[in-house]
Amino acid sequence: MSKPTFRKKANDADGTISKFSSEKISVGDIRKTQLITTFGVGSIVDFKDDTVVIGSTDDWDHNSNDMEEVENRKIYNENLSVITGAEYFLMPRTSRSTNGFSNGKNIVSYVFPEKLHCSRCGNIYDFRELDVKNRHKCPQCGNNINASRFIVVCPKGHMDDFPYDWWVHNGKPCPSGVKPPRIKMINIYNRTDIDSLRLECTECKATRSMVQVFSENALSEFKCTCKHPHFKDSYARAQYGCHEKMRARLRSASGVYFPITKAALLIPPWSKKVANCIQKNYRILKTVEKDNIAYTIRQVLDDNSIPDDEIMRSWNAIKYSMERKEQRSELSVFEDEYVVLSKEENQNEDNFSSYSSSVPEKYKPYFDQIAVVDRLTVTQAFTGFTRITRNEMNSVAISQYPKSWLPAVELTGEGIFIRLNKDKVSKWRKANSSHYNMMRKAMEDNKFTFDTFSETYVMLHTFAHLFIREISNVCGYSVASIREKIYSEIKDNDEVGMCGVLVYVSSSDSDSSLGGLISVADNPDVFEEIMDSMLERASWCSSDPLCICSKKQGYKNLNYAACHDCTLLPETSCERFNCFLDRASIVGLPDNPDLGFFK
Repeated sequence: MSKPTFRKKANDADGTISKFSSEKISVGDIRKTQLITTFGVGSIVDFKDDTVVIGSTDDWDHNSNDMEEVENRKIYNENLSVITGAEYFLMPRTSRSTNGFSNGKNIVSYVFPEKLHCSRCGNIYDFRELDVKNRHKCPQCGNNINASRFIVVCPKGHMDDFPYDWWVHNGKPCPSGVKPPRIKMINIYNRTDIDSLRLECTECKATRSMVQVFSENALSEFKCTCKHPHFKDSYARAQYGCHEKMRARLRSASGVYFPITKAALLIPPWSKKVANCIQKNYRILKTVEKDNIAYTIRQVLDDNSIPDDEIMRSWNAIKYSMERKEQRSELSVFEDEYVVLSKEENQNEDNFSSYSSSVPEKYKPYFDQIAVVDRLTVTQAFTGFTRITRNEMNSVAISQYPKSWLPAVELTGEGIFIRLNKDKVSKWRKANSSHYNMMRKAMEDNKFTFDTFSETYVMLHTFAHLFIREISNVCGYSVASIREKIYSEIKDNDEVGMCGVLVYVSSSDSDSSLGGLISVADNPDVFEEIMDSMLERASWCSSDPLCICSKKQGYKNLNYAACHDCTLLPETSCERFNCFLDRASIVGLPDNPDLGFFK
């Protein structure tokens, strides 16, 4: 799904001209869902022959051949619009939008890193020096050449090739006067560690080791280049300047790219096809006289079987929501979802269906409700990304020009909603609120944006992680395919407003409709066995007693007792980057068993 564009470089100061044109070459395929998460805009992707950075979304809504195709890719989700501020959402362009593996060579990417290295002779090339057809061969020795392992990034999201010339000459020009000089990277001990790598200038014979390149201040004198290689014009925003220090990283390091995604369920009344039609055509429909609204919508849907009262209920609800959209918040969206999920009666809409199951007798003091969500639709949007840190204040724009929409995918699946006993949660919270002061301070010190942080959230979040790890052994889904959504709220009067967990699977194809989660939630005996096993496993970790007694684990010390052996999940499953977790909140501490909610 990616086409690398070989950007033609203007004449350099030394008069050299790029051999490359704007020719586009297909390099590989990416799933639609990956373009919204792991391999989103701004990420570096290693394909079979080429390494590229996924380009911006500037041309996603342009198709001169078929504008109807653009309309068909639009997604409307009112709740997600409230969270993100986007008017609507747009799926990636493919030849058949219903298939997660559909081919469509339409996603633009750019060659990055632009520096290539030959492991045999050590020469480092700019890709523009090479011929398009022989771009994978070293001009000197004929060996295969690969993308440079080293790049530089800054906390503001700028990214560029590692400055080999600058590093080997200690920030000064090459004495030979050659621009740019040829640099070699030599492995002097024939090992794989960085201690054995040394740079050499073939013009002036200057050499320098790479051993200190990852130190905090190694590039303190190297001015940020303000480059965003995912834009068509890499320096489109250079005029804003940047005073951050650039830092060397391996191009495949996890800290180079942190995608930011937001998701919302398509719940009643938004789950009906009538509601979707109204959202899509709201600007036109609001000019229609009220008496003709129902008739007009039926004509658009080409369905005369829909009664007037159903259409008008959806119309009134959507009109009210549209008019007060600016007054709603992300918390209000979660509250709306929580209310719908908490309904005891059966619900059956076009994109949402749920019913209550029995709570095992043993766990009735802890759970007020177990709901089976046998049909759900989730819209997941990609809002931006960060580099080095997860601070969303430094989020990088995914389009060079402002857009009224965001890239997204619509996923279908199934889930289990578990609502905990509010009184028991409140009692537990009041008894243990001071225990999480250190975690709160770590969050504030690192400027981690999380408005609804509370000890209740830590407990619910940890429960979701442990439950997902346990249920994956029974339901037939891998841990990486199961996701969580935490409903936690502490009201102004210090009462617990929401205390529930939605565990679900969703995908753009049929993988999420196998019924594994439904079969677990439908059977109280199986559910009880899973809970028993979960609590037994959570009571011990191979890293104990260090793990269970820890108050400084994970990213920026935002976890207590939570490590890869006992609690952490793949990051695609967790809504908070594997942060704000404490296994002790579920099972207690050896010297304080009352800390555990399920003590």
